Amino acid sequence: MRPPIRSIRISTQPLAGTRLSFTLLACLAVLIQPLHSQTPGSQPPNPQENPMKHYALIFHTSRTLTPEEVKQRGVEITAWVKQVTEMGITLDPRALGETAATFSGKGTEVIPGNGSIDPTLSNLVFFDSPTKDQAVDIARIHPGLHYGVTVEVREWTSPRQPTARP
Repeated sequence: MRPPIRSIRISTQPLAGTRLSFTLLACLAVLIQPLHSQTPGSQPPNPQENPMKHYALIFHTSRTLTPEEVKQRGVEITAWVKQVTEMGITLDPRALGETAATFSGKGTEVIPGNGSIDPTLSNLVFFDSPTKDQAVDIARIHPGLHYGVTVEVREWTSPRQPTARP
């Protein structure tokens, strides 16, 4: 024998659904507000703060590392990333692959080249910093320097953004 089917009572009052929707919407708005306040551009600029400038670390290798050095360098770079992150800096690293092609120009002629113009160029790390001194310090403490790497620090700007004119 089958158990009796329980009857479920569904409110047919149109306000019950509206109240529930409004309550859920209000909760969602409260939860999203902290996220929105942390998004870039959501805070009004404070003229007393230094504006962030864009920097790139450009890495040039000078030698091939042993497997042990590669392993140890990885551990040291992980510690460096943690140290820099604790400074409030977000790193955006890029490893470069093999050169696909090189070209140069001579007058109106395009001349294909063989290989990389700079085979030592290996990695780039983009980040924002309020000061040039801090950007230089971040490069100065990079562990790659102990493994034959040269680290170059450059400020960069987007070609899409107009530069300020004095």
